[in-house]
Amino acid sequence: MVARRRRAHGFTLVELMVTIAIAGTLMAIGFPSVKSLLNSQKMKSATFDLVTTAMLARSEAIKWSGASSSSISIVAPSNNFSNGWCIVFTSSTTCSTSAPGDGVMQVIKPTAGVTYAYQGTAAPIIFTRTGRLSGGVAITLLVTDDDGAATPRCVTFDTNGNARVRVMAAGTTTCS
Repeated sequence: MVARRRRAHGFTLVELMVTIAIAGTLMAIGFPSVKSLLNSQKMKSATFDLVTTAMLARSEAIKWSGASSSSISIVAPSNNFSNGWCIVFTSSTTCSTSAPGDGVMQVIKPTAGVTYAYQGTAAPIIFTRTGRLSGGVAITLLVTDDDGAATPRCVTFDTNGNARVRVMAAGTTTCS
């Protein structure tokens, strides 16, 4: 009688080690690309939040143009957008993102790991009932990644009330 050899099921230790080594190598190669993509998306999200806020505030100012308090503002606590910001009726010039008061239409939380800095005079962004900026001066904010891993972006609110985003060169500290 001939003894039959049973066929083993599963993987050998060598096969398992080779598979783990290949997977580790692929992850090491792909990780920087994924991190770069995540940082880029974070910056896009941060600037998108500002632009959509401006679009909403501008449209609300136009919509409420018949009201006695027809201007709508984007106000940040202590003029620091890194702490969040509010869309408010002009009669309310303060914004507390933790406890919004009367006249606050919407509170926007900032994107974590991002700094928003005024370029020029820090002031509320006020839209008149025509949708234009009050004061006739464009307002620009520089949006930077706290890690410095993503390229900075400039968000400019022009005198017509439109918001525009420009991607700046890496390491840029001012909008030009």
